[in-house]
Amino acid sequence: RVEELLDQKDLDTAQRLLHGDTFLHEQIEQGIKKGKKDLESLIAAVELIASIQKSLGIRATDSWCNLYTQAMAGQLKESPIVKDTLLAVRKSSSDTMAKMLEDLAHSPLPDRLVLLDEVRQLQSEKEGTEPLRSKHDTNYAGLRTTIVSHKVELSKQTASLSKQDILYSEFVNRVEAMLNNHLQEALITPRELFLHEILIYDFRSPHREVFAPKPRHSVERALSLPRDYLGCDCCKGTQHGLSATHPVTSILYQLFLESGAIINTSDLWSAFNTIVGSEENEDEDAEQESTL
Repeated sequence: RVEELLDQKDLDTAQRLLHGDTFLHEQIEQGIKKGKKDLESLIAAVELIASIQKSLGIRATDSWCNLYTQAMAGQLKESPIVKDTLLAVRKSSSDTMAKMLEDLAHSPLPDRLVLLDEVRQLQSEKEGTEPLRSKHDTNYAGLRTTIVSHKVELSKQTASLSKQDILYSEFVNRVEAMLNNHLQEALITPRELFLHEILIYDFRSPHREVFAPKPRHSVERALSLPRDYLGCDCCKGTQHGLSATHPVTSILYQLFLESGAIINTSDLWSAFNTIVGSEENEDEDAEQESTL
């Protein structure tokens, strides 16, 4: 944060962050609140794109997980997904536009109700049963072939629009511009947020250990190296091998590993008793010495 302020030539705020604990605490609280709000707006923008794609019936509809992954990586803002979605909005007819605005009832899109009333008003004033179409619709555009000096030239030709279609085209342009501005503001790069390490993380190991746990390895390691899990003073001096200070379960497990394919129960008990008994004998000798 201080380096960012130095790049912005804001030396006063940088010094206050370095030397003022109270000011630093206030900045941390404000940064966390702002970061949470920005992340909520980011997720809402992802849901907005998914809802628009569903309403417009875009064939190559991206899954919500794919949109969310690209958004959290900061790649969705300049991705072809947003461009293709906005292009579909520009090409949509009045019926499709009205349906889209109705489906976005729970989205943070500003002035949604005003836009819905406006497109309904345009629909009520149109002549005929066909929906209104914008100038971006491919049905109004075509190719014109001309021959100049024995060469064929192709050029785009746009059919004449009615007055109502022109008004609807202007309406579509405003909707597309509003959506574009909203998405450009909401689709931030999470890693650029102040204290983003507190709000998000991208370490895969915790997820991998939860979704693909290895309990056998953990149990075997705990039985082989109980000092790493118990943290007791009696096991600190033993790095490897058997020790009478280990729990009896750990001693039996290590003897089991050393026994081979065929285990003699009598020999196993004798070895276990030797290890555990040696500790008991040492305790008895220590008590006798202290008594004498």
